[in-house]
Amino acid sequence: MAVEPTANVLESATRSRTGMIRVGIAMMLGTVAFIMPFSAGSSILLPARIALTNPDEKVQLLALITGISAVVALLANVIFGTLSDHTRTRFGARSPWILGGAVATALLLIPVSLAEGFGWLTFWWCLATAAINATAASVAAILPDRVPHHRRATIAALIGIGLLLGHAVGAVVGSIFAERTTLGFQVVGGLFVVLAVATVIIAPDFSNLDSSRVRIRIAEVTASFRFPRHAPDFYWVLWGRLVLVLGYFMVNGFQLYIFTDYVGMTEADAAAAVRLNSMIFLGTALIGAAIAGPFSDRLRRRKLPVILASVLAVIAAAAPMLSSDHQGMIWFAIIGGVAFGSYYAVDAALTSEVLPSDESRGRDLGILNIANTGGQALAPAASAALVAVGFGFFPVFIGAMAFCALGALCIAPIKSVR
Repeated sequence: MAVEPTANVLESATRSRTGMIRVGIAMMLGTVAFIMPFSAGSSILLPARIALTNPDEKVQLLALITGISAVVALLANVIFGTLSDHTRTRFGARSPWILGGAVATALLLIPVSLAEGFGWLTFWWCLATAAINATAASVAAILPDRVPHHRRATIAALIGIGLLLGHAVGAVVGSIFAERTTLGFQVVGGLFVVLAVATVIIAPDFSNLDSSRVRIRIAEVTASFRFPRHAPDFYWVLWGRLVLVLGYFMVNGFQLYIFTDYVGMTEADAAAAVRLNSMIFLGTALIGAAIAGPFSDRLRRRKLPVILASVLAVIAAAAPMLSSDHQGMIWFAIIGGVAFGSYYAVDAALTSEVLPSDESRGRDLGILNIANTGGQALAPAASAALVAVGFGFFPVFIGAMAFCALGALCIAPIKSVR
């Protein structure tokens, strides 16, 4: 029988040098920071670059580069989460990795922007993806580190807003530079560093030099890939997030190609349409996040809002299937924004409450973040496979609906959280 931890036990494991408002703002900015380069790269800049150099194989090559980078992201997230758990500095455990990941990403995006040939583009993008995940793993660990249990859904709403802003800002910046991808990658890298610096300045952490030190051994890093045992709710959350993100990004991540090949727009008009959809998505998502997070805290329930958000994602994926013009994609952005605004606002709180151990938060959150990076990275491969069936993008929308529905079903069996 699952036993829910008491509030006193949960809160005793958290500590914060600043108030919750500053922590929430910092987590929102930090989330924007690491989502933005991934969004700009995977949804606009990489597809535009590949379409220019390999127009006949663009769908397959985009699936390949995102699939390879997904493996890198999965490994990097868990490794850097484990390393940050063991880091001891006067700036705390997470800040050095937040800043270091951002600076490394900015530097690596320079060769990405200059890469000639698909092989070199893949190589440098994978290294940049690893650096992005150093920041991502460390930002995610702030929530269980520093936020009391009863405030987590509200702070998670700000994280959700950060996720939405990151996707929207990344898509907007990427679409602006869709025909100048070299400059676009470099601008994104610079913005990443600025936001990471703001994150650690707004909510600095305590020094943890006096914390017990554990020497990091290769065997221990290897052990970080051992998934938690006897934690069924942890895995229901993992699978629920993975399939929902996979389903939604089967459509969202292919927007540029959907607008050109399904709706019938020129590439310039498609870039403008992606930019418009990103702003619509952001507006409706902010509404969903602002309502869902506090509502979940008041009800003291996490599962119901996440399930309802997943059902809305199913409806969003159906919209372009029912209408093959721009209007269908606009409805996808409107409904999808509400769905993911609500989902991200509550899911982070749900995630923090199913972690198996306080001693391995960074590692366990890194494993859960596999669902984010893995879902988004596997989506192009799934979409490419369905396009290859021979019926255009119609099977993609069906598949997206099925995965989003499965995401809702995965949440119902969770027992330790209401």
